[in-house]
Amino acid sequence: MTRISGDRGLVIFRMHDKLEIGAPTLRIRNITVVLDFYQKGLGLQVNNRKYDHDNHVYELGFSLPPSDANISPLLILQHNPEAKKVSPRSAGLYHFAILVPDRRSLALTYIALRDAGVHYDGFADHLVSESLYLRDPENNGIEIYRDRPAREWPRDSAGHIIMDTLPLDLQSLRSEINNKEEPKNTIAFPSGAKIGHIHLKVTDLERSINFYHKKLGFDITVNWKSMGAAFLSAGGYHHHIGMNTWHSLNGEGHIQGRSGLENFTITIPERSFFNTLRDTIKRHFVGSEQQGRKGKADGNQFIVSDPNGIQILIKCE
Repeated sequence: MTRISGDRGLVIFRMHDKLEIGAPTLRIRNITVVLDFYQKGLGLQVNNRKYDHDNHVYELGFSLPPSDANISPLLILQHNPEAKKVSPRSAGLYHFAILVPDRRSLALTYIALRDAGVHYDGFADHLVSESLYLRDPENNGIEIYRDRPAREWPRDSAGHIIMDTLPLDLQSLRSEINNKEEPKNTIAFPSGAKIGHIHLKVTDLERSINFYHKKLGFDITVNWKSMGAAFLSAGGYHHHIGMNTWHSLNGEGHIQGRSGLENFTITIPERSFFNTLRDTIKRHFVGSEQQGRKGKADGNQFIVSDPNGIQILIKCE
């Protein structure tokens, strides 16, 4: 969490070890269909609804007791029926990733979503984690995953994390449920969940790595440059930010106002670090702006745009 001087006088941060990736905001064209998917398919509920910049905004999460009414949402949907469809070759969202606390929760979520008629795109074992993949009705990618304990993450001789994409053993996953028969009326996310990471489509991998590593201070954990992908994190996690050029190499930058990803959130838990990061970005980086809640500059958040025009809402809580 210290600031150091980089080449050519560039100020470089090492991102805060305890950061959290927060709710992504998705711009949605058909809110009725998409809300139905998240509520009936994934079991989320609308915990807050507001009107912002001529659009209805829905904050989705889990059922909360009244005392927890201010807990951050898992996902934010912004309804704009006039939004143009995003090009598959443009920068933007590859998927947002919902992290469940353990393998049994992943098994129960798998069964609950399957029984609700949700279609899976695929399944994967990444060595550090196990994942389910799906899409919402407007083609926004979703990963639901559980982490293996960090002590089990494979590493090379230099201590670098090793990741891969292997078939997921669904039979082994289902064996986490002790009953001889799968339980009836299972619910998704029985033990809660949070956003674990965000995976982006970018148009120039090296340029995006440079931004998230040198300017925002994330560590490069896995660099699959030859395969068009990279993963970055803080605090030794396998990745908070993923990026690839698999469909978007040399494509179109992210255009605000189109369907799909509007922004994603990084939450910083330490005020002094947040203030220094904010002030440095204001002085040195192009594309940042102050933004307070409801248009008032309250000093608790600001927005910075990455090289593809993807907006990152950085908050202090």
